[in-house]
Amino acid sequence: MATKILEMNGSDPRLLLGGLVLGSLFYVIALRLRTYAARRKIILQHGCKPPSKYPVWDPFFGVDVIYDAIRAVKRKTFMSEKTSHYNTYGNTHSSRLTTFPVISTIEPENIKTVLSTNFKDFVIGTPRQRAFGPVIANSLLVADGIEWEHSRAFLKPSFARSQVGDLATLETHVKNLIEAVPRDGLTVDMAELFLRYTADVTTDFMFGESIFSLPHPEAFGGALAEACRIGQLGVERRFRLGIFADFVPQRPFYRAVKEVHTYMEAHVGRAIQQRHLQTDNEKDRPKDAGKYVFLNELAKLTDDRLVLRDQLLGIFLAGRDTTATLLANMFFVLAREPEVWKRLQEEISSLNGRKPTLDELKGLKYLGFCLNETLRLYPIIQGSSRVALKDIILPQGGGDDGKSPVFVAAGTLVIFHFMSLHRRKDLWGDDADEFRPERWQDEKASWNFLPFGGGPRNCIGQQFALTEASYTVVRLLQEFSGIESRDAQPWTESVGVTCTSANGAKIAMVAR
Repeated sequence: MATKILEMNGSDPRLLLGGLVLGSLFYVIALRLRTYAARRKIILQHGCKPPSKYPVWDPFFGVDVIYDAIRAVKRKTFMSEKTSHYNTYGNTHSSRLTTFPVISTIEPENIKTVLSTNFKDFVIGTPRQRAFGPVIANSLLVADGIEWEHSRAFLKPSFARSQVGDLATLETHVKNLIEAVPRDGLTVDMAELFLRYTADVTTDFMFGESIFSLPHPEAFGGALAEACRIGQLGVERRFRLGIFADFVPQRPFYRAVKEVHTYMEAHVGRAIQQRHLQTDNEKDRPKDAGKYVFLNELAKLTDDRLVLRDQLLGIFLAGRDTTATLLANMFFVLAREPEVWKRLQEEISSLNGRKPTLDELKGLKYLGFCLNETLRLYPIIQGSSRVALKDIILPQGGGDDGKSPVFVAAGTLVIFHFMSLHRRKDLWGDDADEFRPERWQDEKASWNFLPFGGGPRNCIGQQFALTEASYTVVRLLQEFSGIESRDAQPWTESVGVTCTSANGAKIAMVAR
């Protein structure tokens, strides 16, 4: 019909189609030229210069970058290679990852710009969402914009001081941990014990009942831990693969995800059912009555099972792995630093064998120094990233000297690596690679120290993790007078969602 009308008007449809295509092409070219001119003006106004370039063979998808990263993770050299890249190509340099132009930076002011000053101009974006999507698509960890604001507000009350300071619940599980540590000088991998311990603590906090994997390692807690391990390795691999993630076979990954989802969904179902069965008297009881149960509080706010499942799983993975990794790394170091162990023992002796209160924990300054120094040398999260929503200027990193501002186009992926940042000798001194807790007597936490991220999206469970770690260290040192390393190997990275010790923390402890 349309062709007949065109013929009646004496118009050739092919000419009209060609005109439309040509017009569209001219429009796109004009738009590109306009964008180029606007960006050129901004670059000149701010004196921006390009950062140095990391050599990429594949300029379209950065396949060689993906291959090198996956190979480095397998060789357990990913973080050391990243540090080498920064040393070679500068603290800010450009590259490519699949469809994204990339700026990698470990300049504190640049990181502050991304995470805080221009927070609203950056999002988590598709790289992290694609990686975590099959696992926790509806959680705080991958949400952006209004969704993130709602998730943060949804979860924040559950991490109030009164909830994270529940030392009585911690003590229950610390006793199980102490009983699991050999008292006859036998070698034990504390990394494994700490993972089970933090899983017990986290499930108790979330569900009001623990999986008790420390006293019963053969129970479901062991299978759950293995499923979580496979799932997290899969997430890290998906991030590296980018747009190619769904084209690579991942059967073990999806099996593990299904197992963890099934476990969380069972708890969610029970919590929703329990809420619906509550009597009016139970609804009206004081807020502080009885034990605080994280899931029950969340279930009062929504019936959405997927949201509850994913939020729970996000908190479980973060709550278990971050604290377990911190504790394992700290005891790995303490077994090699007898003077630090001795000084910690002296500080903790001020409690006279008493179980510490929350305020007393905060008063143990040297313990805080040791935790900070462990987090500096061995950050739990190897790095983070954001995608620019609009054209942005980073304060430095451009030019031959790396001092000029850098123009960042909308759609660019900005990546930072925390171990490389935390070991910069120009920021931390020539002994940046050494464990020296005393540096924290004068050092104030700033944007050169980001163990829990920074800005509005900093880790919501930071205080929970530090309280749990502090209390655990104190109680172990009260029960054991000595520690000895049983592993001659240096600390070796194992990069997944978290960055852990590939060899664990093999030690022997001496009971009092």
